[in-house]
Amino acid sequence: MAENEERSREDLTEEASPFRVEEYRRKGMVAQSREVSSMVALFAAVVAGYLYAPSFAAQAKDFMESIFRMDFSSKFDLSSGSVMRQVLIKSLLVMASLGLPICIAGFIMGVIGSLAQVGAIFTLEPLQPDFQKINPLAGFKRLVSMKQLYETVRTLVKVVFFLAAAFFLIRSEVIRAPAHAGGDVGYLLSIYGGIAASITFKLLVILAVFAGFDFALQRFEHMKNLRLTKQEAKQEHKEREGDPQIRARIRSVQREMARRRMMEAVKKADVVVTNPTHIAVALSYDREKMAAPKVVAKGADLIAQKIKQIALEAGVPQVENVPLARTLFKSVKVGQAVPRALYQAVAEVLAFVYRLKKRDK
Repeated sequence: MAENEERSREDLTEEASPFRVEEYRRKGMVAQSREVSSMVALFAAVVAGYLYAPSFAAQAKDFMESIFRMDFSSKFDLSSGSVMRQVLIKSLLVMASLGLPICIAGFIMGVIGSLAQVGAIFTLEPLQPDFQKINPLAGFKRLVSMKQLYETVRTLVKVVFFLAAAFFLIRSEVIRAPAHAGGDVGYLLSIYGGIAASITFKLLVILAVFAGFDFALQRFEHMKNLRLTKQEAKQEHKEREGDPQIRARIRSVQREMARRRMMEAVKKADVVVTNPTHIAVALSYDREKMAAPKVVAKGADLIAQKIKQIALEAGVPQVENVPLARTLFKSVKVGQAVPRALYQAVAEVLAFVYRLKKRDK
């Protein structure tokens, strides 16, 4: 967010639009807390270790027994390395079998933790060279900035609080330790294993609180850095929506084209119902193609006069019916069929027109 760092924070008063958020998201600039991902990975590793503990113990026991059974007599030839090789191979296999499940669980859940925060993003833009990042002066400014100071203080507070919590949790268990004295090895391992698990999960809860706070803070800072000045917000809206004058001109042309199509439809109408002076509604009906008569044109005042003039020139009958003309004008849009409630009134008008046409023939 170098661009926002160069501007005054007081001027950034406008909230970022969804378009701006998505634009920066495509660049890989999102609100993400590394602490959340680390916390989820650590939690998964601890849970995997806890669930896998019995298997750990069994494998460690078998490993130790196999080591003690090996022949480390004086005939052992150090130069050949055969026994040492066996010990090394067994050690690596045990470490792999113990460590891989924990590492895999932590890795998978760490990735899921990141995806849960920002979703799936694929962009190469963060990999592009940015000479500003290797500028010593800019790096020094970031190093001594208030943000870096805040991050340092926050990290110190977290570490101190975590160590203090760990100290008091362990101290309380140490005080109770003499109560377990005298037990056999299996009993002590069971007791102290449970204590270790309890302390670990309590510390994880503390880390989860810090991670949640860090995620909320990162999101707040991210949205704050995406803010715009009033001028930038106006410019963005203009770029997204287009110039207002051009949009107004387009709408004007569209209205004019629609009006021309409507006037052309008047020439093919069956009847024009009038107010008689202020409203004109043109109706068309084809028994074979239409379920009900349709309004093909309507208008008031000057447009109504234009409709009546075109109807007169095209020989379309005009019928004065004030209630019907007003109702059709208010309730039926151009291109819509006449509602059922007006069937009777419109049918009477059309019947009258058809009788006039037959009489003229």
